[in-house]
Amino acid sequence: MRQRSTGGWAALPRWVWALLALAGGVAAARGVSALWAQPAGPWGVLAVVIGGVTVGCARPGRKAIVRRVARRRVPAASARYSLAHLDAMGDREFELAVHRLLMRDGFTSRHVGRAGDKGADVIAVDRWGRTLVVQCKRLRWDRRVGDQDVQRVNGTYRHDHGGDFAAIVTTGGFTHPARASCPRYGIHMVDRQVLDQWSDGGVPLYRLLGIASPVRRPRRRGL
Repeated sequence: MRQRSTGGWAALPRWVWALLALAGGVAAARGVSALWAQPAGPWGVLAVVIGGVTVGCARPGRKAIVRRVARRRVPAASARYSLAHLDAMGDREFELAVHRLLMRDGFTSRHVGRAGDKGADVIAVDRWGRTLVVQCKRLRWDRRVGDQDVQRVNGTYRHDHGGDFAAIVTTGGFTHPARASCPRYGIHMVDRQVLDQWSDGGVPLYRLLGIASPVRRPRRRGL
């Protein structure tokens, strides 16, 4: 299926289209008035053409505005997604949703997912300075993350990304070998059930994963 372009004329800002529509309307009105009162001269015909083109161009401008509003980011503090919402997302949208959920939990988060990401889609730092490396797997509800995905994350999250913890977040589940490997490598599993509690239920991720805050040692008092 051919995709519609989102660039060029259709990407012009709203104020540009407003000015063009205003100018086109004035030009069209004058052109029609000139044609009605007297035979059409070259300027009258030109005015009608400009007005028609502007009115025709207003449609892609309106669509660009609608697309921009639809892409507007959900505020991190109020990020909330149902499983149905997450299931309808594309891979990148799902990664960005996880990124916003981490910000909702108080992490400093950045989305890094791209080709050659070495097993990291989101890297987040908690309030104590610990780094959480997240691999996102948007799967069908009945699909499972396999042990090969776990091995890939395990091979990169410490040395390549400096992670203290790693997590694999999926809209599906995990195979038995994957569930056996994750605890050995310090990789936390966020399956569909846990994801629902985090994304829609609002339960903090660390609480769901059982990651405790670091114990602060009492300061020694001077003698």
